[in-house]
Amino acid sequence: AIAAEVAPRVGELDAQTLASTAWVFAKAGHAAPALFDVIAAETAPRVGEFNAQGLANIAWSFAATNTLSSAALMGVFGHDFGRRCDQLAEIYSEDEMSQLHQRWLWYALERGQAAGLPSFDLLQRCRLIFSETSARQSQLQRQVGRTLASLELRPREEVLTDEGYSLDYVVEWRGQQVAIEVDGPSHFLGRKPNGATMLKRRQLRHLGWHLVPIPYWEWNELANAHTKEVAKNRKLDTPGAVIPLPERRSA
Repeated sequence: AIAAEVAPRVGELDAQTLASTAWVFAKAGHAAPALFDVIAAETAPRVGEFNAQGLANIAWSFAATNTLSSAALMGVFGHDFGRRCDQLAEIYSEDEMSQLHQRWLWYALERGQAAGLPSFDLLQRCRLIFSETSARQSQLQRQVGRTLASLELRPREEVLTDEGYSLDYVVEWRGQQVAIEVDGPSHFLGRKPNGATMLKRRQLRHLGWHLVPIPYWEWNELANAHTKEVAKNRKLDTPGAVIPLPERRSA
């Protein structure tokens, strides 16, 4: 309902407000395809009006929502976009460069596009910054790691992929490499993954990873090592799935 109210007024927004609007919806994991079509049409002729933050925000927002048609995609991310990225190359913050890297993964690898890319030098710098940006390991993540080790899965932690993503743990399960992501409260709005979490999961799966997310509330439900092993078996045997919670033990 909110997206429907915003769409007719998009043309009244300046470039930075336009980018912020897209970012708010994308961050919340709310794709709103009709709204993003309007934002794309408004963005295409105005790429030169965006500052570094606005350009990174709107690029990341389209990547996170992944709703644009091929025609709309090319309209926004043509040669003007690549040139504008390079014009601002010395201004981006580290967060903005990470956003641009995720946009490149989406645009070039997920959507198979090559036109309108910024310079190779900027792409490399963005990838380097993205790969060096890692969150501090949480207590929850350490608990999961200790449990994986106790189950003799020999977890490797903070594994860096070729594309720059850091995986919380990687284990070998029945001859397959499995990535395990431990997702605390900051990854969700309520119990729905936020836009950043959805984007990372989608891109890792596109890159071929068998991904096992462990939401914090599911982990908290696992009362003992036996129950954790049952859950581990269910998760690892289901490609791309979130483990169904084990049955609660009766008191």
